[in-house]
Amino acid sequence: MVDTAKPWQLSGVYGNGIPALSLLHQEIDQFYSWLCTTPTEFYLRAEAVRRIEDVVLTLWPSACVEVFGSFRTGLNLPDSDIDLVVYHGHYWNPGTPLHELKRELVARKVPEIDTVSVLDKASVPVVKFTERISRIKFDVTFNAAATSGVQAAELIKQFIRQFPELPKLVMVLKHFLQLQGLNEVYSSGGVSSYALTLMVISFLQQQKRSNKRYASNNKLALLLLQFLDYYGRKFDFFKYGISVLGNGGCVEKERLRSALGENNWQSVLSIEDPVTPTNDIGRSSWQALHVMQGFEAAFLKLSKLVDSDSSKIVGPILASIVEVPQSLVNYRAWVHVNFQHLLGPGSGSGSAPATNPNGHSQSSGLPSFSRSNSASEDERSDSPLMVRKGFRRCGDGPPQNLDLDLAKLKLN
Repeated sequence: MVDTAKPWQLSGVYGNGIPALSLLHQEIDQFYSWLCTTPTEFYLRAEAVRRIEDVVLTLWPSACVEVFGSFRTGLNLPDSDIDLVVYHGHYWNPGTPLHELKRELVARKVPEIDTVSVLDKASVPVVKFTERISRIKFDVTFNAAATSGVQAAELIKQFIRQFPELPKLVMVLKHFLQLQGLNEVYSSGGVSSYALTLMVISFLQQQKRSNKRYASNNKLALLLLQFLDYYGRKFDFFKYGISVLGNGGCVEKERLRSALGENNWQSVLSIEDPVTPTNDIGRSSWQALHVMQGFEAAFLKLSKLVDSDSSKIVGPILASIVEVPQSLVNYRAWVHVNFQHLLGPGSGSGSAPATNPNGHSQSSGLPSFSRSNSASEDERSDSPLMVRKGFRRCGDGPPQNLDLDLAKLKLN
């Protein structure tokens, strides 16, 4: 059974002479498995999305709702926000649909009332709220992010297929930034999930170009240490920007000036948007230097432990830079007690992450979302794999690959 206080902790191996890099590699792998969305959590999220969509389609019957961001790519933490975009053919006056949606959501008692806010002055105007039933936070935008947000998510999924280590590094680093309070751009000037993912991709592209070879039993540990060292101590953020276009890597900021414009050029952290190259993903991360200092501190802590005598390592190495808040453990337990029925009767995969009988909190499978309001979404009654409330499951038994299309997820 995994210790929910330290879900990366290995059993009976510390101090037995196993190299520290190998221990850290196993801890990263185990922590990633614990962080991944369980089937119960996935279906709860899908159901919450459907409730929001119902409200949207009441207001604008011809609209389309798309999921983008980390829930679409499968890189969401257990308590990550869900990003939605609403769009259709005609032009919306800035701010108008956001306030209309807020009023309808409140009237239908969908959100927790004191959590609803409209940020109509943000670079991408958004309605933010916490959905009442699931306690999941939502960010809903209109039109502006429709193409770029969805395209970006699909691009990230391509990179995941190219770099199998990408999800494990991103999830651990996202959790690390969340603990530092530096994972939100609008509120804290930190580094967004998308920006962090692009940083990891660019780093992995450089590793590939250098033809570095890693042993299978310590690869994740070395990649994490090298990432923290590269962005925490070596990368010159004042001279270079980050790119994943082509072969990726760093690009001189001078070369980005004409594409990004003067405002973006002034940002410390510059990340070229692979979907919209005129956009600088890092331009609003005004706490970027604090993020880099955090990376440096994490590198120094981990490297000190990794360099120590393996026989003297008496506890988990990863615990030196991350922890699991009790609030997160409590939320996941609450979800699995109250919503495991979403998987249907007799399913064993709805148990809490720490006690999942098959030993996995979820697979690294990638949920695929695309939603419209056409009649073609109706499910065929001959589908052999169904779960209660109309969810369609991919694969046999508990879903170990949640590569699902939200258009096929029907709720009563």
